[in-house]
Amino acid sequence: TAQPVKTPNQCFKGDILKMKPKIPKGRNSSGRNWKLRPQKRASSLITKTSQNNRSTSWEKKMEEKELRSALLEREKTIKEEKRQEVIAKNERRLEHEKRRMENEFKSASKSAQRLGKNADLKMKAMNKKQLRQIMKTRMNNKTGAVEFVSAYAK
Repeated sequence: TAQPVKTPNQCFKGDILKMKPKIPKGRNSSGRNWKLRPQKRASSLITKTSQNNRSTSWEKKMEEKELRSALLEREKTIKEEKRQEVIAKNERRLEHEKRRMENEFKSASKSAQRLGKNADLKMKAMNKKQLRQIMKTRMNNKTGAVEFVSAYAK
């Protein structure tokens, strides 16, 4: 049978640390005295000392609370700024893409007008590389702008 704790700084058989703690540690909850007491984890270390038990003053508690709330508020503002930057960047990118598509469409429609009425004859005279350059128009779902895609694209 297991021996009860009799003295405040009693060492058990199998203790890894030979330093006697100032606060007694009780028996295992299971009562099995042959099990080693875990002394490597932070949860098993003795933290309740007279120094830690001293309570802080109300003013100090309120001061810490204010500091913590100010820190949380600052973190929140920084996160919001980053989120706004990402949104603005995405909007700029979409605007740039839309403008690029519009410019491409304008320049291509001018070159299409140059083909004129004999477009079919000119296309028959084109070589393979020139035929690959031919584009068709399609509406972009995201931007709503007309864009050029390859004639063979799906």
